[in-house]
Amino acid sequence: MAPKKLSTAEVPRGEFRNYREKGRQFFDVMKTCIQKGEFDAAILNGVHATISLADAVTVFLIGKRSTGRSHQDAAFLLSQAAGQEEEGKRQADRLAQILNWKHDNEYEPTRSSESEAREFEKIVGRFVQWALAKLPN
Repeated sequence: MAPKKLSTAEVPRGEFRNYREKGRQFFDVMKTCIQKGEFDAAILNGVHATISLADAVTVFLIGKRSTGRSHQDAAFLLSQAAGQEEEGKRQADRLAQILNWKHDNEYEPTRSSESEAREFEKIVGRFVQWALAKLPN
C-alpha cells in the first residue's frame, strides 16, 4: 500500500512561535470557558489549541504544516514528524482522539457537560504540555 499523500504547506521554521502562541491562547480561553460554564466553547477552543500546537511542532521539526481538508491529516503529519519517538506516536494518537471530539461538539445538537469539558481539558492539557516541551522558548 502506498503511503498516504498529505496536503502540506512549507512554512519557515521560525514561524512555529506564532502557532505556539495561538495554541497557548486557545488553551487559556478553554480554561476560562470552563470557569464560566461555557462547556461547548471550551471543547472547541481545546481542539483549536491542539491543532495550532501540532502545527507549531511540525513547522519546528520539518518546516511543514497540514493543509488537508481533514484535520486528521494534522495527526498523520505529526506522526510523521515526531513519530520516531514513542511519545511522539502517543501524542499523534492523542491528537487524533482530540480531533474526533470536534465534529460532535460543533455540528451535533447535543451539549457538552461540565464533566466532559473537564475530562477533555485533562486530555488537551497532556498534549499541550508535550508540545510546549518539544519547542524552544
